[in-house]
This record gives sequence, C-alpha cells and structure tokens, in this order.
Amino acid sequence: MAQPSEAQVFIRLHSYSFTSDPEFANGLSIILGHPDTPATEVEMNRDDDLVLQAKCFFFSRKEKLTPAIDFVAFKSWLAARTTEPQGLDNTNLQISEASDPSTFRPESSTNPEPAYPSSFAHIVELITTGQPIPGIQDIPDTVLSGHDISSEKPRRRKPWEKDEVVTASDETASAAP
Repeated sequence: MAQPSEAQVFIRLHSYSFTSDPEFANGLSIILGHPDTPATEVEMNRDDDLVLQAKCFFFSRKEKLTPAIDFVAFKSWLAARTTEPQGLDNTNLQISEASDPSTFRPESSTNPEPAYPSSFAHIVELITTGQPIPGIQDIPDTVLSGHDISSEKPRRRKPWEKDEVVTASDETASAAP
C-alpha cells in the first residue's frame, strides 16, 4: 500500500471536521486547561500554534500515520495556501476570519505594537503608572536588627593549606591591614 504524499495528507488534515469529533474536543479541552467541559467550536477553530499542533497530533494518531505529521511543514503549507488566491475557498476563509472575533488582526501600521495577553498588558500598565501589582508582596529595603553579627565558624581551609590550627583572633588580625 503506497503512502499518501505530504500534500495529500495536509489536504485531508485541513478538510477534517474537528468540530464534529467529540474525542478531539475532549483532548483539546485538557490541553487548554478545562478538562471538565469539552472545547467549544470557537476554540477548535483557532489558528494558533497550540491548536494546530493538537490537530496534527490527533490526526496523525487517528489516521495511524507514520511518521507523524510535521507541524512546521504543515504550518508553512497553510501559510502558502492562504497567500495564494483560490477563488471561492479563499473568500470563505476570509469571511470566517472576519466573523470570528478571536482571529481579529489589526491593519498593519508604521509602528505595530506587540500583541500581549490582556493580563500582561494590565500588569505593564500597572507598572508604568506606579500602581501596586495585586499578589506581589512588598518587601522593605531594611536590614533586620540582630542579624549583623559575624559568623562564629572558623574559616574553611583550602585543600593545599597545611594543618595549622588557626584561631578566630588570628584570622581577624590577618584580615585587618
């Protein structure tokens, strides 16, 4: 039995209906961190690396493909496929992206700001405005009293030093100029 070409496998993977597969929905929900509820259709249709890797892994296991689908190759195939004009298929893709708010991509500008998660952006805003960050303990810049005494243990000898008995008073005398 002949192995299908990489392009054929990618086409089958791209056309596979992950939204109607409850096994994939349960697996993706575990990956996304909510194992009690299956992944929603919006989560399954996301185009981020995590979901694409999960799709590649799941499809490879389901179809018993050896070797497994190369995620990087599939991602570059998808990028090349979306840049080519493909008539009706390409317009459907654009319409579905426009209707899905999670895939919003702002128009390119001269100084695009990096997209951070809202929690990270909120932390940056708190830092730049000088407000305290919730959950961070405020540590004062003071030295506790009573902890300013020197060590009472003798100085450790180096392996090449001779077996001489060094007292603490000799040690402090040799340390002071």
